[in-house]
Amino acid sequence: MPSPADFPTRLGRYVIERILGRGAMGVVYLAFDPHIERQVALKTIRREPMPGEPPDESTQDLTARFRNEARAAGRLVHPNIVAVYDYGEAGDTAFITMEYVRGESLAARLAQHVRAGSRMGASRALRWFVQLLDALDYAHGAGIVHRDIKPANLLIAQRGECKIADFGIAHLDTSYLTHSGTMLGTPSYMSPEQFTGDAVDARADLFSAAVVLYEMLTCVCPFTGTPSVVMQKILNDTPPAPSALAPEVPGYIDAMLMKALSKRPQDRFPSAREWRDKLLAELAADNEDAERTMLAFPSPAATLDAAPATSASSTSSTSSVSRNWPPELIAQLEERLASHVGPVATLLLRRASASATDVNALRERLTAYLPDDTARRDFDSLLSQLETSSSRALPAQKISVEQVSDATRRLTTYLGPIARVIARRAAASAPDLQTFHARLLDAVPQQKDRDALRREWDTEPD
Repeated sequence: MPSPADFPTRLGRYVIERILGRGAMGVVYLAFDPHIERQVALKTIRREPMPGEPPDESTQDLTARFRNEARAAGRLVHPNIVAVYDYGEAGDTAFITMEYVRGESLAARLAQHVRAGSRMGASRALRWFVQLLDALDYAHGAGIVHRDIKPANLLIAQRGECKIADFGIAHLDTSYLTHSGTMLGTPSYMSPEQFTGDAVDARADLFSAAVVLYEMLTCVCPFTGTPSVVMQKILNDTPPAPSALAPEVPGYIDAMLMKALSKRPQDRFPSAREWRDKLLAELAADNEDAERTMLAFPSPAATLDAAPATSASSTSSTSSVSRNWPPELIAQLEERLASHVGPVATLLLRRASASATDVNALRERLTAYLPDDTARRDFDSLLSQLETSSSRALPAQKISVEQVSDATRRLTTYLGPIARVIARRAAASAPDLQTFHARLLDAVPQQKDRDALRREWDTEPD
């Protein structure tokens, strides 16, 4: 561990605490901002060569790219993109002030699985991948192509969300730094057009994202070797379908990845939004049969009634627990499980509750899916609340199961997997369908999306 003498004590107003890492462009420090009393990350480069070193044009280009990162990321405000707060210069050092993400890189997570001889699991990989596509869709909509999507540039925060970092070689629609003919990126994750020097657009990020997803699902990077070998593989070879290495990967994921890894950009998904929507639709279809097993709503406590009773005795053994669980708390339970396992949480909760006769049985079935003791303790605390509240009676439900299912499907297009929880919470207290729809519209952030969803509901017959 470097001693304080190995790094400056301050940069501008920021108090340096320690080194977080060293990147291609310079050192990243953990620092404290005394003005607003929060920790931040400072990414730095030297603007001038060291004493005795000759002037280097590459240093000037690096500085320009560094400013480019500040401009690019500074335009982006999204929960799955590392926030950039400020750009500054102190002496011969330039720095960017960024959100400090407590956690680790996806590259570190993958390395842990490789060492353990295990795989990450499709549910967790797809949860993070949906977040990645959502962030890319936002960045591309702002006219920014990242150009270096790879596991080392994806951070997994302590709460489990995935965040894109390092827009240092991002291509702004007004940038002169990454024009056609310039090859920038990390070879194993670069698109064919980045090697050939052809024009690069948002579909290059989708190729890189596909390589990342392939690696998350299989713990094998499909393009490895020396830079020249990697280039030949990316330009000429098609890797085996991920299910050949990880049999649990569903066929539709194979098809999506092969499409996204197409050599020609026009053969890939046209946008991150389209790929995200298709993926969410497939995930929803996986759960469709489970949706039909719900005997009654309230949301989402009906998930605890997923299997019809086969006898009077079985009915009494389950109804005393599952039918009396408050819907708000059950929504929290599903949301908490989803933060660890992704959209598959809904199906896991239904399956577990269908055979669990009490809270302890439900606890045993669900905690097996949690990654560590901290997550299990957190989940157990919520289950204890559930047990304490199990004697409360539920209000009559005025929104039907079919209406909630339809609303969830539509809302997923705009909000992703969290749409299921939002729809269930709204239905639990909405007095009528009009109020239910109004509450869902309030959850959609973009006005144009709200208008589109409102038109869909307005044109439907009563």
